[in-house]
Amino acid sequence: SMRDNTIFKFGISFFTGLFAFTGLSLAQVDEITVTATKRETALVDTPVSVSVTSGAVLERAQINDVNELQYSVPSLKITQNYAVSQNTFYIRGFGNGANNPGVEPSVSIIVDGVSRTRNQSAMGDLISIEQIEVVRGPQTTLFGRSASAGVINISTKLPEEEFGGKIAVTGGSDSLRKLSGTMTGPLSDDTFFRLSASSNTRDGFVTNTVTGSDINERDRYAIRGQILSNLSDELTMRIIADMDNVEELCCDVAYLTSGAVDGAFVAAGLADRRETLGGYDRRFRQNFDPENKLEGRGISAQFDLDMGFATLTSLSSYRENEHTSKTDVDFGVVDVLIQEVDDEYETFTQELRLVSDDSERLRWIAGIYYLDEDLTHDRSVKYRSTLGVRSAVNTLLAGAGTSLSDFANLYASGVVAGVAALPSATQIAAGFSSPVDSTRGAFTTAAGVPLGAAAFVDPTTAAIAAGTVQTLSGRYLADDITSTSAWFVGGQGVQSEGFDVNTETLRLYANFDYDITDALTASVGVAYIEDQKTVVSNVVINDPFAALELVTNPATAALSAVQFFPPFLNYPNDIEDGVFDSDDITTSAKLVWSLDDDTNVYASYSTGYKPTSVSVSADASVYAGQPYPASIYRALPEEVTLYELGYKTQFDNGYLNLTVFRQSIENFQSNLFVGTGFNLANAEEQENVGFEIDSMLFLTEDFFATFAAQYIDAEYKEHNFGPCDRTRSGDPSDDCNPGEFYSSLTGTTPGGIPELSFSVAGNYRFDVSNSTEGFFRVEYYFEEEHQATEVVPESIASREVGTINASLNFTNNDNGLSVSIWGRNINDDEHLQTAFQVPGSDSVAAYPAAPAFYGITIGKEF
Repeated sequence: SMRDNTIFKFGISFFTGLFAFTGLSLAQVDEITVTATKRETALVDTPVSVSVTSGAVLERAQINDVNELQYSVPSLKITQNYAVSQNTFYIRGFGNGANNPGVEPSVSIIVDGVSRTRNQSAMGDLISIEQIEVVRGPQTTLFGRSASAGVINISTKLPEEEFGGKIAVTGGSDSLRKLSGTMTGPLSDDTFFRLSASSNTRDGFVTNTVTGSDINERDRYAIRGQILSNLSDELTMRIIADMDNVEELCCDVAYLTSGAVDGAFVAAGLADRRETLGGYDRRFRQNFDPENKLEGRGISAQFDLDMGFATLTSLSSYRENEHTSKTDVDFGVVDVLIQEVDDEYETFTQELRLVSDDSERLRWIAGIYYLDEDLTHDRSVKYRSTLGVRSAVNTLLAGAGTSLSDFANLYASGVVAGVAALPSATQIAAGFSSPVDSTRGAFTTAAGVPLGAAAFVDPTTAAIAAGTVQTLSGRYLADDITSTSAWFVGGQGVQSEGFDVNTETLRLYANFDYDITDALTASVGVAYIEDQKTVVSNVVINDPFAALELVTNPATAALSAVQFFPPFLNYPNDIEDGVFDSDDITTSAKLVWSLDDDTNVYASYSTGYKPTSVSVSADASVYAGQPYPASIYRALPEEVTLYELGYKTQFDNGYLNLTVFRQSIENFQSNLFVGTGFNLANAEEQENVGFEIDSMLFLTEDFFATFAAQYIDAEYKEHNFGPCDRTRSGDPSDDCNPGEFYSSLTGTTPGGIPELSFSVAGNYRFDVSNSTEGFFRVEYYFEEEHQATEVVPESIASREVGTINASLNFTNNDNGLSVSIWGRNINDDEHLQTAFQVPGSDSVAAYPAAPAFYGITIGKEF
């Protein structure tokens, strides 16, 4: 709106004016260092676009998990889907990885140098954090195959030589109860420890009116232990072991539209009313509560050897993660569908890295990285009740001018006509012999000649044909789970979606920085990545209706819209051996000009890569009778190109970082829900062009402000494999033709990407007494209105964010006692995270963002 644009322009003008007075030394700013280039460098000297959030800010703002970080970093966006484990991370509008464990995320999450290969394994509480860096753009060269869009680099606090620690207790909205603490100190003269833990529980803020349970609760704990040892003057060792657990009822949905299926449920007496639209009353209806359980544990060992000219680092890690969920995936009060998921990961990584001394004109990094990961995935999606699913199907079929009963008679007539056209002996063998002459077929002339379709009008066979049709139709419409011919029976569906995936990745990388002059530095990086995935599947489907060859016949092709679980061709097979090999070379080249000791300008070109992803899901199955297109079960590798110009300056009372970028991904791996399943496909080219601002400025000795903004102009330059509605029940412009899977999105704006987003925060420190100081922080985060997701029109699902977070802290420096009063989304801004087409329905639902939360935290340092 005009008002929003005015606010933004005022904010830009205001901060530009403030930075004009950077020579005013109001407060000394500590130098910020980052590890975005795998060596510790000052932020101002790092030729990468990176946002830094310190552990102090995380504590003051009560940012307790990675999801909440997005409201402080505009370039980062995270959406919550149907389960705690299903989150999608975006940087600069690029991101994927949720809802299909075979799709590796494009945003890599690194914790203490160890990659969390799936977003789900980073959902625990943030405890004892030193800082979090959000590194934008492809970082494949230094950080590996899952960093084609960027990196979230999390560093935890090291063990310290002196004994100390902190414990904090939090209470708040919805019976929030959190206990966290850290303790550190010496075990010997050369060995030190840190033990950190947290327990976080909270009632849900949404009520399932069917069960009476509170949904979107918190029930999680985490523990991490570290040992840091100086084994010699040159050799140090850091061992980290951690464990986390999440067991919660999550996540609620809000209906945006109520379609004909909802009306049919009411008419049939299966529901007392249509679904309530809006969802911000924090009430919804489902047959049972969505259950989630996440368990993670891991250990890493890092050894650093100072060799004088360089430091040799060995970093080994082993992690296990398990995610289970049980969800009412029709998201309504009528028993239609139930889904259960069980995913297990075992991941081993080994990295060897040699980093040169910083004292020479030429500085370099060389390394080798190896990953071996085993994924075991099992899922079932079943019809809950025969009455419920048939009511939904009949409503969807009404749009095609038929019903299950009508089609059962039609299909049975076709079966009878087909039998009647067979030779007499074949009819007898099939169990159809004439009641007057058992030596000939039931549908033949007295001479034994097959009647074909004429059997329905022949005086001697018409009654037999009609009776057979009635018998067959009755079998199709029987409520019998043991029947191999009954359609849409409770208990049918995907009985087991079993996949075993082994991934092996090898990466060789190097980076060189050379000071051409005292003011000009050139940087060149290169990496070779080799990846192999081996897939074995055992998918078992029981859905007789979906096994019918309907799509090949123009007269019945429209009925394929309700063939929810077509047959799946398991790996390996005659077409695919289940082995997918990928390899590529990525590069980066940068020039950095030092205008003075505190100001740098850089220009960079870099490429990124993410290997082939394989759909670990039966959703994308072809319809019975169609040829097997291997392309719908896997996505080709992503190839990223980034051009970036940056300006970074640090002064006594602040810093300013400006970045202009043009980032494109060829074959972006898109995995979007389309009402009957997920569509894994490549968008041939997506290009995002924009700029970013990161800044901080002390206006007085005690008051400083931060401002961060991102503007993106995003476009699908070419995308012929976009999602479309296979049920043909929503917006007609989104419909697939019968048997088709894709629609063209070329020239459109990708969903979920606002053109403008920004965060502005004011921070004020004040003295309460000689020993007690106060700190007040208020933050406003904004996203302009945009389409929440490309699978739902913006007219139905738009997202606009304007949320305020605030905190007030008092700390006694003598005794280490602190009290924080805080609130998140204190203006109770109502906005969507993302939206989707409801399975087995013609309605649209969304995941709403959390409402206002308040709390008080009491801490004690010792």
